[in-house]
Parts: sequence; C-alpha cells; structure tokens
Amino acid sequence: MDEELLKNLQACVGASVPCIAITTTETEEIIKQVSEYSAKYSYQGSKNQKRRRVFVWRESIGFEEYAIFMMGENNTKKAVEVIPAGTSNLSWGCAKVPGVVYSPDDDFPGATVPYAVEFMTDWDSKEAGRGAIFILRDWHRYINANADHVDRQLSLFEEITALGQHKTVVMLSPEKWDSETIPIELNQHVYQMDFDMPGKSERLQILKKMHDDLSSDARWKLGELGTDELESVADATAGLTRMQMQNVICMSLITEHTWDMDYILGEKKKLVQQAGFQMTRPRTGFEIIGGLDPLKNWATRLRKRFTKAARDYGFPRYPRGLLMAGVPGCGKSAISKALANEWGMNLLTVQATDLKGSLVGESEAKVQRLLTTARAAAPIIVFVDEAEKLLGKSEGVHDGGAHDAVLGQFLSFMQEDDSGVFFVFTANNMEKFAPELVDRFEGRFFIDLPSASEREQIIGIHLGLRKQSVEKFDIGELVRATKDFSGRNIEDSIEEAMSIAFDEDRDMTMKDLQEVFSLVIPTSKTKKTEIETMRQFVENGMMRQANDLGDSVEAETHMIGTRSFD
Repeated sequence: MDEELLKNLQACVGASVPCIAITTTETEEIIKQVSEYSAKYSYQGSKNQKRRRVFVWRESIGFEEYAIFMMGENNTKKAVEVIPAGTSNLSWGCAKVPGVVYSPDDDFPGATVPYAVEFMTDWDSKEAGRGAIFILRDWHRYINANADHVDRQLSLFEEITALGQHKTVVMLSPEKWDSETIPIELNQHVYQMDFDMPGKSERLQILKKMHDDLSSDARWKLGELGTDELESVADATAGLTRMQMQNVICMSLITEHTWDMDYILGEKKKLVQQAGFQMTRPRTGFEIIGGLDPLKNWATRLRKRFTKAARDYGFPRYPRGLLMAGVPGCGKSAISKALANEWGMNLLTVQATDLKGSLVGESEAKVQRLLTTARAAAPIIVFVDEAEKLLGKSEGVHDGGAHDAVLGQFLSFMQEDDSGVFFVFTANNMEKFAPELVDRFEGRFFIDLPSASEREQIIGIHLGLRKQSVEKFDIGELVRATKDFSGRNIEDSIEEAMSIAFDEDRDMTMKDLQEVFSLVIPTSKTKKTEIETMRQFVENGMMRQANDLGDSVEAETHMIGTRSFD
C-alpha cells in the first residue's frame, strides 16, 4: 500500500477530518488501497472488529459497496472483515459487493449528485458498529454545482467534525485540487494530497507479487527472478501508473512469453508519448559535441552529486537544473541529450508550447502530470525546450493567472522535491524569466557562436559522422570560411555539399564545401540583435560562458597555411 496514502488516511480518519481531496488518474487503485486500509486498520470502536464499509459513487449509478475478498473453500470468494496485522502473501483482491447499489428513486439526469450528499449525511455510523468511507469519483465536476449543493456539503463536513462521526469523504479528481476548484466555504474542512505514480520501491513490490502469482503458470517463461533483472524491469517501468505498469508487463507475457525489456520499453515509450512527452535514453555523449568545454567540464563534475557519496560528503540535496540560453543552432538541444547519456539517465523531453492549454486550469494540469511523471521516473533529466514560451512573462497578455500558477508549480517543485529530477531549460530570451526561477538553477550558461578552435572540432565531427576523411580537406581554410557560423550552419552546409556530390555520383571535394559555405548567411547576421543582447547576460554576471574563447582571436588571425583545391 502507498505509504503516503496510508499515512494521510490514518491521520485524517483518526482526527475526524471530514474530507480528503486526492488528485489522481488511478481511481481503481485508490478504491483498492482504501478497501485494503479499511480491512487492515478497522474501526477500533467495534467489539466485533468489523471494517469500515467502503462506498464508491459515480454519477451514472450512485453508490456501490466495495470490499476485500479472499479465496475460500471450493474457490469461493468471501468478503474479509479484518486482515490481521502482519499478514502478507495472501491471495486477496478488491471487488464490488454483489447486489449492493444505492441510488435515488428519481432517475432524472444528475439525480445521483444531490443524492450522494444526502446518502452520506444520513449514513448511521452506529449501524452494525461500523464507520464508512465514501469515495466520490470525479467529484471536481460536481463539488461546486450550486450554492445549495455547497451548503449541504458544508453541513455534512461540520457535522462529522463536531460529532466525531466515523465517516470520511474521499473526493477524487484527475485535475489538481486547488482554491479555485474547492469552494472557499469548504476549503478548511478538506485535506488535499496527490496520489503519485509508484516509486521504485513500490514498483519492486508490484513486480515481485506479479512474478510470484505468474511463475507457476507454464505458459510464461519466467523462471527465477534475479535481483539485477528485477531492478532492470523496475527501472524500465518508471514513469508509468500502476495500471499501465501491470498492463505493459502482461502484454509482454502474451506477446513474448516473458518479461522482454525491449517490448516493455517500446510500450512505455508509446504511453509516455500519449501523455505529451517523449522519454528516451540517448546513445551518444559529449564526443559528438564540438567545443563548449567549460560547460562539459561543469557537467562532468556535477554527475558525482547524484551519488550516495555526495550525501555522505555533506551535500544536502541533488542538483536541480541547467539553464542554457544562446544562439539558435549552437547545440542546446544536443547538450541535453548528451548529458543524459553521460549521466546514465533517461531523458524526458517536452516542448514548452505543448504544456500550454486554452482552458482554465489546463496548463496547470499538464504541468502537474509532467512533474508527477518525472518524480516517479527519477533520477531523470527533464528537457524543456524554449522554456520562456511557458514560463516567460508576456507584456499585455492576460491569462487568468495561468502563468503565475504554472511558475509557482515549478518553483515549489524545484525547491522541495529531492527525488533526483534534473531540469534542463533552453531559452532564446532570458529577459522573460522571473529572477526567482533563474536562481533555482545551479548551472546557467550562455552558448555563443563557436570560436575558431570549436569550429575546427565541429567540422571534424560532422565529417567523421558522415564517413568523410578529414585528411582530404584543408580544415584551416574551412574554419576561416565558417567564421560567425553556428554549429547548425556548419552541419547543414556539409549535408548540402554531400548531396551535391552524391547527386553527381562522385566524392565530395573541398570545392563543394567552399561553394556551399559561401552561400550561407551566417547566424551572426540573421540574429545579430538577439546575440548582442544575450552576450550581456555574461557581462552582467547572470550567466557563465559555455564556449572556450581563450584562443579565438589568435585562431581567427593565425590559421595554418592553406592549400589550393581544384
């Protein structure tokens, strides 16, 4: 059972807090875990030690009762009143109590909404010496239906608190509960919490139970489950809900007859993409990044901060992030991918614009889903490209407070979370960021146009990646020809020169490269104003220089001699 949910249930039930508002997409899991709680931690006032009854409401039906069932004699199921403390490894499951449905006599649309409050208010906790827990599915749609409905809920909550009634209301919503969702009259009676995706320890428990349940079936080639294999599957399923995790593993069994890592990772990638994100494990590191040695050296040192040794040394928390501003096409995205490879972490990629929504609360819900996914998949690098489009303030734009709400989500998460989520933000306009957000990042680097020595590395890397012999070309001349080019200018030009030679069925020549380079309008001209503005970030101390510019002047004026190529 989820430790955070258990702790909050015990505290709220014990203190007669009338209502718990849970943000979750895992409704069935909440029902199961609350039912398990009711059987394991039963109402102590009962001489018969009978469980608190669990009722689940949905708008189309009304209330249905749920319980924990165990297999009895002749494969019959029996509802469990109490699961003795310390009991484990028993075959139980959560299910509806057959034939128990509570619904209003009237069948007009929406009749079950006022009926829900009436049913909970009239429930007699002394009936059979029991208390009750009422789970309201998707209650965010109905909590603020009208003034009378709000007042009836307030009366219920006040009565539970004043009389110490053994009743607890659990409201569920896939969207974040906040002061706008919960009426101000009810807010002080409601405890809010998030039901996060399973962390690694819970994923390991789920996997062990699934293995134990399935290993006796000859259809599956499971065999003994080694620690390394278990750890690998637990890591592979990070970022999935409990239901998604179990579905993917069962699909792997049906398709591959075993827990196939490639299959699991492939299905996980699809699920994460459905949520609007992309999770990958990049296969190339800093070896394909030309230049940027100050940034690379900083990142290499920071890697050790994610180890236990760093905590033992005295570092109080994991690093929080890297903020990169710079010229378009100079390697910001490539750095984020290479960083994930160098650190041995997954990379969760999202476009800032994909997190924005047109409806009230939509942006906040998307960001919450991102943060929840990242926390569950930690340690992980979260790459947000063009972050100023989400978190940058736009003059004259009125968004109903969405910008401030989203900014607050990131500020709070980066301040409080210590699960190992490392953010990499890229930006083309640093001036739009709030100072308090910039201060959250340990690393703040400006990536300028590459120096002469960096262009030499970039040219060599891209020629090598395309099976071109570097020795065939006068690199010094190519470096001179690409002055003020971005890395992308260089890469695209090499591709274009290769295309010309390939189309003519011959090898690429120095002349091909020179001709293509001569046609390029370099980034220094197309983005002149933006570059000059961003360079001021380094001058005023807001950012560090990512480029190694120590030899740039000499390199630009004293290149090795050129050769003539026909």
